[in-house]
Amino acid sequence: MEKIQMLEEKITKVIDKIKTLTGENSALNGKISELQEELNKKDEELRAVKEELKNIDTLKTDINKLSSERETVKSQVENLIKELESVEL
Repeated sequence: MEKIQMLEEKITKVIDKIKTLTGENSALNGKISELQEELNKKDEELRAVKEELKNIDTLKTDINKLSSERETVKSQVENLIKELESVEL
């Protein structure tokens, strides 16, 4: 009879421990969900930043191209001015 009572106590402790662990598991699952939502937000922010960096690179390329074209036009204008100055009227 004493062994049965000891077994019942052990079973009760195991059941209590299972209930405790189940509660902790639920809490951890909730935390995992929160962290996943935060991760998703950060992923979206990162995607937006990468897109902005891509746009910045495109703008830099355009600026360099336009700067080069401006220098070419400037050189052409200077040459035309020299030609005009060299023409005697």
